[in-house]
Amino acid sequence: MKILRLILLTFTALLLIAAVVLPGFIGPAVEKIWQQQLARSANVEVEGFQRNWFASEALSHLRGKKGITELHSNIQHGPVLFTESGPRLGFIYAKTRLSGQQLEPALREQLETYYGPITAELNKSPLLIETLVGFDRRIINKLQLLPIERNEGKEQISFSGMMLLLETDIYGKQLLGSFELGEFTRMQQGRELLHFSSAKGEYQLTPAGSGEATMNMPLLRAKSIHGPLELHDLQLSYYAERLSAGVLDIVTDLQIPEIQASIPITALQQQLSLPGISHADLHHYLYTLLLTPAPKRNWVQILQRPLQLQQQLDTKSTTGPTQLQLDVHWQGMPRTLRRNSQQPYFWLNALSGNMQLNATEQTLLNSPLGSQAKTLRNYGLLLEKNGRLQMNLNVNKGNLKINGQALPADLFILALSGKF
Repeated sequence: MKILRLILLTFTALLLIAAVVLPGFIGPAVEKIWQQQLARSANVEVEGFQRNWFASEALSHLRGKKGITELHSNIQHGPVLFTESGPRLGFIYAKTRLSGQQLEPALREQLETYYGPITAELNKSPLLIETLVGFDRRIINKLQLLPIERNEGKEQISFSGMMLLLETDIYGKQLLGSFELGEFTRMQQGRELLHFSSAKGEYQLTPAGSGEATMNMPLLRAKSIHGPLELHDLQLSYYAERLSAGVLDIVTDLQIPEIQASIPITALQQQLSLPGISHADLHHYLYTLLLTPAPKRNWVQILQRPLQLQQQLDTKSTTGPTQLQLDVHWQGMPRTLRRNSQQPYFWLNALSGNMQLNATEQTLLNSPLGSQAKTLRNYGLLLEKNGRLQMNLNVNKGNLKINGQALPADLFILALSGKF
């Protein structure tokens, strides 16, 4: 028993010595690993790194299109790491938070819309990133958006938070992970404006951008100008293939098997493709559409970049199916091009594409586009055949054809807007 006790005491003492001595020796490796990981992103720069015996602190800048976001990281040195989930063994455990002292304006506006004013107090940051680097050189990042419970004036917002888990190796060759978007409800004067249930998904990506992802959302409910809307069992999938350096083929597929709404649509499937899109163009469009509020979007600036888009939309309704095929090639608007009052639809010169519409008459006339559909039908732009309305629209650098017949663009726009 004395020998066993001596062995146990010796083992405990060695563990304590290792826990006290090793962090200091691991410290230089921690800084090297941290620098290597951030160096993989061209938009992140380490501005400062202070190394101590048991822990380190890092200050990083995330560069966006219109400003810098400041990130503060508190980094524990191994071998013993005290994480939010309990003690672990490994090289590094870090907590990274946003600093309200310096946030990109568009990101600040989006966050403060839901979280209120964001200050420089790090412990009140709405975003927390946990990073664990194990002895097997696997890296686990856990990004969390904190829950929201706000009741200001006539508006109430409730959000269960978001969690994104990303796992890779130290070389970043493959990214595996999952995410969960918590339940969200927005109300005004006691009336629900928007609600969606918790959504879950998985993804597998490479640093070059290729890979796939899926998401499932059981319910989305909203109020619109056309009445209440309920979408059940939404399924979204994403697939990307690398064509060359910085260029991707992207395909997304959205399926909504059950729709309850005042409009006569009962189900929907949409496939959207972005063939040969560059990383820079993809980032540009995602940034302007996701981070810029709709009233502040400058479409002349947004559409300066090229975009090729293909869409296949199929809907079901009580009155029959509808198909919409769209193939658009937008060349981008030259910066030197200015609007000419003598040619108000100058932007058509940079557009080529084709649209085919096939729908039952009752479905189209009872939809939110019913008044425009009646006008187009009355002027022969929507052709009626066997109870269905059809249109084939082709545009090629300013030349517009409807069902094979040339038509001035201004007349078509006037008919579409109901001002013919």
